[in-house]
Amino acid sequence: MSGKLEPDSRIKLGPRAPVWYRLSRRFFTLCAHVLFQVTLNGQANVPSGNYIVIANHLSWIDPFLLMIALPPEPRLYFVGAQQAVNRGWKARLMRRFDMLIPFERGATWVGKEMLKKSLEVLRAGGVLGIFPEGTLGPQEGDLLPLQRGIGHLVLKGGCPVLPVALSGVKELYLRKPVTIAIGKPFCIASEGEDRHVQVDAAVERVTGELRMLVPRYQEHKPAIKLFRRLTNLLG
Repeated sequence: MSGKLEPDSRIKLGPRAPVWYRLSRRFFTLCAHVLFQVTLNGQANVPSGNYIVIANHLSWIDPFLLMIALPPEPRLYFVGAQQAVNRGWKARLMRRFDMLIPFERGATWVGKEMLKKSLEVLRAGGVLGIFPEGTLGPQEGDLLPLQRGIGHLVLKGGCPVLPVALSGVKELYLRKPVTIAIGKPFCIASEGEDRHVQVDAAVERVTGELRMLVPRYQEHKPAIKLFRRLTNLLG
């Protein structure tokens, strides 16, 4: 039972990472490298200021991988589906970190509270993480059509967009090779007067950048997939 998850309004949004956030990030980094074979590429591409992170989405572990791949500051917040918080431990973790801006999957959100809160994160100097497919992808190496909301957000946000490709996470087991590839940041400016055309162009640009980064995947075939059932049931 997950319960209704809302961000804690008592915690001020901003770029600074509290001590507990930094320590937890180190703990997650240690766990990731102990449990899996993590390869991280492109760290030099991370902008110096705040930005919007876009990534493909294959597993429950994806937000934690982004958290350990990116610097602790500016601090990272996520836009995510309320339905993804499907277990009590996930809800407790998200409440503790105050890092999720929840929305109802399938609902339109343009101009609503989620977009407002997302822009508040950016204007406060934080980093906003988004999985623009809107749901888990069916298989490695593929990218689902992106939600139009990402077009509105990158146009209104006015920040660099940083693409990140995750691979090896659809099926998890002990010592599974996992790759995090950080691409080069890019900016999208509003051009012309037709907002619909602007949004379509922004979605097309984001799709192209992310699709170029997501690698063609060849499945690793170990003799034994230790803890495969446990790690995938956590999702």
